[in-house]
This record gives sequence, structure tokens and C-alpha cells, in this order.
Amino acid sequence: MEQSMKSGSYLYLQLYRDTKNTFRIVLFLLLLNDAFAAETDKVKVVSVKEGENVALRTGETEIQRGDKILWMYGDERTLLAEIHMRNKIFETYNTDDGRFSDSLELDKYTGSLVIRNTKSTHSGVYHLKIIKKDATVYKRFQVNINGGGGSWCS
Repeated sequence: MEQSMKSGSYLYLQLYRDTKNTFRIVLFLLLLNDAFAAETDKVKVVSVKEGENVALRTGETEIQRGDKILWMYGDERTLLAEIHMRNKIFETYNTDDGRFSDSLELDKYTGSLVIRNTKSTHSGVYHLKIIKKDATVYKRFQVNINGGGGSWCS
């Protein structure tokens, strides 16, 4: 029996010389694990000056009829916006503390979230969940709002 460990994965690949099916199943699980980890582990960092608009892009070119898109904010994953094409739901919401009052806009074609006239209180982690017919995609965005005065450095 030979053993090897794939870097960055907690699954061990065991190759048995007498069973080809075991190898195929384990290899499939490794590939499947890497595909989902790639979707959930990445955080896109976006930095803008206070007062500017910022668009958090879904990566979709067009929302399909059965798609459901949820935008959430912070560790509590407070619901900020949702699109459910089949039920004709297309809404943005404010948080209990009012920090997003009149600041949120949804792109009706792509589902991207636009934050208008950003404030420092808009800084934080935004979670995106896209539920499609055959898959669910998760994305995270770290939004940093920098002070409006003085010079700007990228």
C-alpha cells in the first residue's frame, strides 16, 4: 500500500494496487473537496475612500429564473439583500442599527450589491450566497472604507 497526502487537504489518498475503484472514488472526493474549498476559502478585499460607491460583484453575467441570491453582513450574517427570481423577490434591507439606510442597491441583471456614499461603518465582511439549480456558490468580501480626507494610497 502506498500513501500520500495532498498539500492543503485533510484527506489522505490511499492507493491499493488491487482495487482501481477505490482509487477513483478517493480521487473524485479529493477533487470535489478542492472545488468547494476554492469557493469558500477566498476573501476578496475591496478598499475605497469614504463617500465613494463600491460594487461587490457576484461574477454572474445574468441571473437565471430559478436563482436565489443572498447578501449578508458581518459574523452574524445579517441579511442585507435578496433576489429570488422565481418568487419575484428583489429587496434590500437595513440593519437594526440603521447603518445601511438608503445606501444599498442591487443590480437587477447580475445580483451585484452596490453600496452608495460609503461610511466607515460599512467596513466589514460581506457574505454572498448564490443558490442555483445545480450548485450553491459562496463568496466573501472584506470591505475597507478609508477616511475621506488627505491623500489616498492604494
